[in-house]
Amino acid sequence: MKIIQTRNYDEMSKAAFNVIADTLKENKQASINTTTGASYDGTFELLVEAINNGDVSIEDSVFTNLDEYVSEREKSFSVYTYMHKNFYDLIKSHPKYIGLLDGSVEDKQAEIDRYNEVLNKNPRDLQIVGLGTNAHLAANEPGTSFNSRLFLADSDESTIQSTMGYHNLTSEEAPTQMLTMGLADIMEAKHILVASSGERKAEAVKATLEGPINEDCPASILRAHPNVTFIMDDAAASLLEKDYK
Repeated sequence: MKIIQTRNYDEMSKAAFNVIADTLKENKQASINTTTGASYDGTFELLVEAINNGDVSIEDSVFTNLDEYVSEREKSFSVYTYMHKNFYDLIKSHPKYIGLLDGSVEDKQAEIDRYNEVLNKNPRDLQIVGLGTNAHLAANEPGTSFNSRLFLADSDESTIQSTMGYHNLTSEEAPTQMLTMGLADIMEAKHILVASSGERKAEAVKATLEGPINEDCPASILRAHPNVTFIMDDAAASLLEKDYK
């Protein structure tokens, strides 16, 4: 595992952007599966700028996503909305294929089957994940099997609270389920990128990097992968016993 500790969020965003940009420069046909949320807001801003300036080419690439809330697709908090608002609607050129889950469909198993075909056709060169405050990856909450595959997941209360805070939602508005790639799906990627920022992530970072590898800490499985880049700012690293600078 390559661990990068930065001073602040802006430096973390730049480091994460560099991983994505390098992936696309090394392989114009790269398949990239991404997450959404506060940890990557700055990274997406940098990526949009680089694409529109012609510094990064994505026309031959494939972009897919980790998960999607079970809700109407156009809700303000949906992954669909985030990806369009923060990326697809802002860039002058687009990937040759865009894959998004649809949590609004009635037949969830049919959607899981459809998206499994998308994933199987597009083996991931880079898997981008965020780290939940309880060390979840995608919607794989603590206790989820390391062998999990794309499934319908119930969100833990801490995850629901994070969603409410980030999207300014009431408890009645907040989604409680997600269609999500499983941990086994995530681990199949050639390279995994993790970015984590802020003191609220410090306990999860410590558990992930220095705690036991077990299903109580889903992100700990990353230490069993041969090619992970883990980026954190000083605040997120504040509880670590080792110095990773």
